[in-house]
Amino acid sequence: MGSKKALYAWLLALVIIIAAVAAVYLPKYYHDYEPWMTKDAIPWGLLVPSYVYFALASTGSSIVNSLYTVFGYKGHKRGFEKVIKHGVWFSLITIIPAWTMIILDLGRADHFAAMLMSFNPESRIAWMGVLYSFFFLMLLIEIIYFIRADANPKLKEWKAAELTIAILVLFATIAVHSNLGEVFGASTGVPGWYGPHVGAYFIASAVLIGGAWQAFYITTVYMLRGGSSSEPSFQAESTGLTDDLKEFITKTYNLIFLVGIPTLGFFELWNVIVAYYYPPAWAAFKQLLYGEFKYDYWIIEIGFGIFVSYILAIYGYVKRSLAATYVNAIILILAGYVSKFDFIISGEIGRLAFAYGGLTNNLNPYHVRFWPYHYEIGTPEKMMVVLAISIWLFLLTLGEWLLPLERGEKPKHWWVFR
Repeated sequence: MGSKKALYAWLLALVIIIAAVAAVYLPKYYHDYEPWMTKDAIPWGLLVPSYVYFALASTGSSIVNSLYTVFGYKGHKRGFEKVIKHGVWFSLITIIPAWTMIILDLGRADHFAAMLMSFNPESRIAWMGVLYSFFFLMLLIEIIYFIRADANPKLKEWKAAELTIAILVLFATIAVHSNLGEVFGASTGVPGWYGPHVGAYFIASAVLIGGAWQAFYITTVYMLRGGSSSEPSFQAESTGLTDDLKEFITKTYNLIFLVGIPTLGFFELWNVIVAYYYPPAWAAFKQLLYGEFKYDYWIIEIGFGIFVSYILAIYGYVKRSLAATYVNAIILILAGYVSKFDFIISGEIGRLAFAYGGLTNNLNPYHVRFWPYHYEIGTPEKMMVVLAISIWLFLLTLGEWLLPLERGEKPKHWWVFR
């Protein structure tokens, strides 16, 4: 099968999945799943951790992009100049599945409009909508600027405008993380999340998850575009994995891993220490350390996500091994998802488990079932995640196909990019 036929087949398969899931499961999901009007023991189920994960992947990727756009780091043989539009496109589109899942989690997507129609400035959750919209808008302006600057070299002389856009994107990214950390960190009713350090924990997670996704995404894109090549050039016509591009990927992303992994490890340890001295939070962390999620925590999060990935990062950097970097990116992608899922779900289970004098009513105001409580993921929730991810993959692929994301590539579609 030719490359174009394979692309068409892939896009068609995604369209079929999107249409089938939307037709079969959306009506059932809206009918059966309305947590805002029930006393659900785990009101924030699969969709909320998935939303958080994709939001972190998007914003973390944007922080990685800022190494080039804000701080001027160009990488080996100016490799960032070649891949930056792919990185910005990934950041832009990856926020969409996050939006999709958080809107679907309402059970009625039309209820999302209530947050906009009756905006409450004192609500951190309400501010998420504003900050994510600002973040998306700044990324959209950034990708248009990069594409137009390639088509019209005179725009490259507007350094102040380019830097202003990049700084606004970074500001929006940090603001989103800080507010997300406050949404969780100020949740006294779910003490497993409670603490001012949660924002920093999310930022560290985002950089690692976003860096891993970029390493995986960019490597995959160039493998599919042109296979492997020994050409030393970063010119637009060299679309495969050149030696210089391999050098850039293995050096840049492994450096991110080498800094990000111990930083995240510190916050993992700090989470446990803080929880140990706060009994309501300890009820949640017991689920991670030696409860229901202990195998996830010790084997996937700590074993693979910290130790194995750090060893692979050292090897990938020293040996400039693209294979080690690629495998490590996959490990960090998976460990990052498990980490956020377990962190959010265990916090809710811990809330049900804890009974500490008069605090019981505050932590469990609806008197729902108490621990031990095992969270079961319903089929409609699984299908909503499949729907969101399928939409994401469709848009990512469409952009790589239609947009001029290579350095020096001229736009062929849509006047806005010319």
